[in-house]
Amino acid sequence: MQAFLIAFAATLFAEMGDKTQLVTLTLATRHPPLRVLAGSLSALAAITGLAVLLGEYLAQLFPQKWTMLASGLFFIVVGIFLLLQREEAENTEVSNTGRGIALQTFLMVFLAELGDKTQLTAIALTAAYSSPTAVFLGAMAGQTVNHSLAAYLGARFLSRLPDRAIKVGSALLFILFGAIFLYTALR
Repeated sequence: MQAFLIAFAATLFAEMGDKTQLVTLTLATRHPPLRVLAGSLSALAAITGLAVLLGEYLAQLFPQKWTMLASGLFFIVVGIFLLLQREEAENTEVSNTGRGIALQTFLMVFLAELGDKTQLTAIALTAAYSSPTAVFLGAMAGQTVNHSLAAYLGARFLSRLPDRAIKVGSALLFILFGAIFLYTALR
């Protein structure tokens, strides 16, 4: 249950204002939100599944103490990176034909998520907890909440949230999780 909850919270907050959420938000203002959401969540399930498989492999390869230490350091580094990261403009230009928008969204989100912090988070959590199902379900629950909000409420509400507050909150959450992992590994 702990792996599920941490994966859920880490993914939910890490994705707030992230490029894949912005892709979903932007496309859903111009195309049917359900199709955009279907493309986004399909891509996220595929990429999260790959991350969990890699994390499980690493869990079998290294002792749990090492994976906990590595995960703790990873979370702290990501938190610091989020605090120092500058705002970047997103380019989400897509063909406006309306046909195949789920596939277009899938491809954009899948490629944008490769090597992203949420994919690396799923790898680290699976390696640390050796609970691939719980991490996958938690991460996907976080992604589903995040991208559903982006698709259905994005144009109206999410664009009003201050980006800096979201980034700082996410960063502090990552640093807290990192500290918990380090404490667990070193006690």
